[in-house]
This record gives sequence, structure tokens and C-alpha cells, in this order.
Amino acid sequence: MADNVKSHYFHAEAHALAGKLVLPFKEEIKKQAFVKLEGRLADLSDEERAQRNYFSQHAKNFRLEGIISYAAAHTQVSGHASEKHKGASVTLATSVVEDLNVLNVVTADRVVAQISTTHLPGEYSPEVTFLGTHFENLRIARHSVEPYLRLDLAGERPAGATGMHLDQGTGFMKAVEAQYQRLKACLENLGADARKKMRLEDSDGSMTKKYHGGAPDYGAIRLGAAAAQEEDRKTGKGKCDGITCSLVENVEIKDISAKAADGKPVQIPPPAKSFGHVIHIPDFGNVFLAELTVNHNSFHLTMIRLELGCIASGGSGVGTAVVNGGGGKG
Repeated sequence: MADNVKSHYFHAEAHALAGKLVLPFKEEIKKQAFVKLEGRLADLSDEERAQRNYFSQHAKNFRLEGIISYAAAHTQVSGHASEKHKGASVTLATSVVEDLNVLNVVTADRVVAQISTTHLPGEYSPEVTFLGTHFENLRIARHSVEPYLRLDLAGERPAGATGMHLDQGTGFMKAVEAQYQRLKACLENLGADARKKMRLEDSDGSMTKKYHGGAPDYGAIRLGAAAAQEEDRKTGKGKCDGITCSLVENVEIKDISAKAADGKPVQIPPPAKSFGHVIHIPDFGNVFLAELTVNHNSFHLTMIRLELGCIASGGSGVGTAVVNGGGGKG
């Protein structure tokens, strides 16, 4: 095994569910089926390496009263030398949630988050793939939800010892800019009452904090990322907020076909409206699909993020996978 693979610092995490409930009662939802891989192969013996470069968890029948439940969850993380690229390191994180039910409103047969990165020798940014990530039979109040996923969103890997996906002009950031413009256009025609219900202008709301108000601030992003990158080279513990976007480009929520009392066919419209990857459900809250946060060296994917309001209050994330790592000291 090449020395640069042994010295690579692997980091991957996955969990099925986590969050915090405020109403109808207070409850912290600790990370369910949580697994974590962290360390350098050089620190391990051959026997330890075989045992500690792969971890998995399996859980069944989670239920928090009638608020949120799933029948089964499976998570896995791994790190190993690449068979395709000499001297490269591959990291994988997967989270699978089956038979999800949130307040009998949001349901899914299966939700899968999966990230794999390949770090090449002498290159700072990895190749990234989200292959395997998907939703099966996602529904809102029994209405079928069909998300259009762009698994190639990360684009071509930025080359060089300092190149980052966050750099202006990369394929990734061009895709993010286009996504932000579409999201902003979808939301700008909403009335004041709808904007208030979706918390679009709240200082601690998602649009303000996570989505930069609909326009990436490259100055702030670059400064934060560059500082974190430099700290990575020194200690391996650099951190920055990065950019948040989604693997979902668009969502179609379908009508339900039924028959009226007179026997005539009718189409029942969904009790929800989508804005790109964001779905607003009156008297329920906001749902964010396949939300991806990228910073200088990590990729954090949550398949369903919930901002609950009215029926229940709080927030949670379903199906989360996180991958980062590099040549730092760790």
C-alpha cells in the first residue's frame, strides 16, 4: 500500500435520524444508527486496518410517539485504497431509512443517502459521486412526490493542491448559482402571509442562514474556506460554513385520482407546494429534500430535513451521510 494512502486521514459519518422536538413535548432525538470512521491507516496494524476501515449499524422499529417512526435503518462507512487510481484513497458513507412516517403526512418506503469520494495524490479536492442516492415512493398526504435528482451536481473535480469545489467558476458553483436563481424566482412572488409562514425573511431561517438569501457571497465563502484550508494543512481541523444547495432540481407532487359521489372522476390536488427542492405544507411546515452542504473539504448530505410547525414543532434530519478527509494530521 502506498505511503500517501496510509497517511491519508479518513473521516466519514452516517446516521438515520437526528433532531429536536419542541412541541407537543420536548425531546432530543439523538443520532440513530450512528457510525463513524476516523483516522489514518498508517496508525493501524494490518490486522487493525482490516477491522477498523469499515463500520456498520442496523436498527429496527424506531418510534417517537406518533410523531416520527421508521421500520428499519442501515448505515455504513468505509475507507480504503483505490483499486482504480494508484495511491488514491476512497471513502464511503451510506444511510438507508425504510418505511418512514412523519405525522402520517410525509412517508417513504425507502430513503438512501450515499456519498463516495476519491482523493488523488497531490490533489486537494476529491472526485465525488452520489451514486445510489434516491427516494422510493416518497409521499405527502398520500400524494406521490417525484424529485428530479442531479447526482452529477458536484461536477468535475477542481485540480491542484489548493483547488476547491467552492471556487467561483467551478462546475459545482455554476450549478449552485443556477439553483439559487431558480429558487429565488419561485419564492419572490409569494405574498407576505406565505413568506411569513415559510420563514423566508427570518434572521434564523433557512433562506437567510443556509442559502445566503439566494445569492452566494463569494468573498465570505472564499475567506472562510481559505482559512479553513490553511488550518487543515497545520492541524487537520479546519472548519468553515461553506455553501448549502440540493441534489434535487425540481419536485413534482401529483394529484390523486378519485370518484365524486355522482361517480364522475375528480383530481384531488396536493396540500403542498414545491419550490425547487423546498416543499411547504400548510399546518405542517417545510420539507427540504436532498440538502447538500459543501465546505472546503467535506460533503454533508441529508435526504429529508424537516422544519415542523403547527401540528408539531421542531426540526429533524432523515438519512444523513458525511464524508471529508485529507492529508492533515487529524
